[in-house]
Amino acid sequence: MPHKVPWGVAGALLAVIGVSGCDSEEKASRIVKDTDDEAVVELGDGRQVSLRYRQGTGLVERHRSTADAPWSEPRTLYATRTEPCTGIDLNARHGTVAVRADFAAYCRDGEPPAETVAAVGAGEFEKWDTHVSEDWDGWDRVRIAGDGRSATFATKTWSSGTTVKWRAGRGFGAEHTAYKRLGERFLGTWRATDGSHRLTFRQAGPDRPAGLTVETLKGTACTVRMDVQNIWKDTVEPDEAELVRGRKTVNCPAPEFDSKYVLKAPDGEMRLQELVEPPKTLATYRKE
Repeated sequence: MPHKVPWGVAGALLAVIGVSGCDSEEKASRIVKDTDDEAVVELGDGRQVSLRYRQGTGLVERHRSTADAPWSEPRTLYATRTEPCTGIDLNARHGTVAVRADFAAYCRDGEPPAETVAAVGAGEFEKWDTHVSEDWDGWDRVRIAGDGRSATFATKTWSSGTTVKWRAGRGFGAEHTAYKRLGERFLGTWRATDGSHRLTFRQAGPDRPAGLTVETLKGTACTVRMDVQNIWKDTVEPDEAELVRGRKTVNCPAPEFDSKYVLKAPDGEMRLQELVEPPKTLATYRKE
């Protein structure tokens, strides 16, 4: 997945955009502090909620009844010794605050998030619900329902979309991933024009991405399975390969992360091309 951009500034913009809503509290909610390590949102009734990264501790929350009142005692929403990323994103609507925050060993040096936190607090902010995902680039966005009683965290890639929902009184549910489907033109079995190997594409399912199997027809025995990504109408890229039989050889698998299959016409010839400019054709295929 692509590297996540820090969301602190984006959170502030979203809060300003919320001014157009019909809920009076939503109109007044605003980000009053937004730094690399802390974000503070002020709700329509004057209450403030602060989320802060604390090195060696994790993600810490405080709240207060007005801008002049003392803060509550710090509460650790997520404990970790991992280095925090840059910026915390806050969204607020109808008294509900949704948080996105990320951690990685060297995140501020460019390493993508390894620990992604979604958190939601409401009411008196004495209780927060949290959801933690590992080894991916984090949530792109969050939508809080108009009544503040539910929120949906979402992210989208070139091959899938993932969501997790929060509901008042129930907390977070399970993550759900919907995978992008391959175009019909790719499905089926393809034989290399030199007779060396063949490909069989599989369609995405409810719990699996689209993919393909590559197997040699002569020479070194090799069978690999691969997921595919960056799915478009006439191109698709192979992901990391799993060796099933024999050993890897030329185009079994295709160069992982550095090639694409191109099929311009539904009944035409398919090409395996290296991701260089100009494109370099590594193999050609006809449908069996």
